[in-house]
Amino acid sequence: MKLRSLKDISVVSVADGTKVGTVHDVQIDTDSMRIVSLTLSGTGGPSVLPFASIRSIGKDAVMVESTAATQGATGQTVTGQVRSLQDLTSLKVVNGSGTYLGDVQDVDFGEQDGQVHELIARRGGMLGIGGTDVHFPASAIRGIGPKLVTVDLPSPPA
Repeated sequence: MKLRSLKDISVVSVADGTKVGTVHDVQIDTDSMRIVSLTLSGTGGPSVLPFASIRSIGKDAVMVESTAATQGATGQTVTGQVRSLQDLTSLKVVNGSGTYLGDVQDVDFGEQDGQVHELIARRGGMLGIGGTDVHFPASAIRGIGPKLVTVDLPSPPA
């Protein structure tokens, strides 16, 4: 499943059918390459939903056991290398030779465990038209820095 498909999807409590909020962003631990939480927006203000509290992810909604699964967004402590999807999609991908391979567009992940399977980057095109999607398996990712993602892959053919 693509992380971008979670953006603006409803989060619903199985216990009483209440809408808990709407997914605003996704937080990814770049050391373990796993989703750690979803940032939600709702009538009560922003909140955080730990990935472990998700019962299931469907096409139309993320399901949780109850509204108690969320935590207030203020005072949240971030440990390790946690980056938002919004942060990741602004990064360029380069290989070990320093060759530009594309710009991160999305992240493919496992719905059950939150494990990142691959980064999807786009190379070429203009104004969002044309271009080629390039898929980088998580195992090829060497590092995620403030401006670049480095991967262990050869340069694509021109």
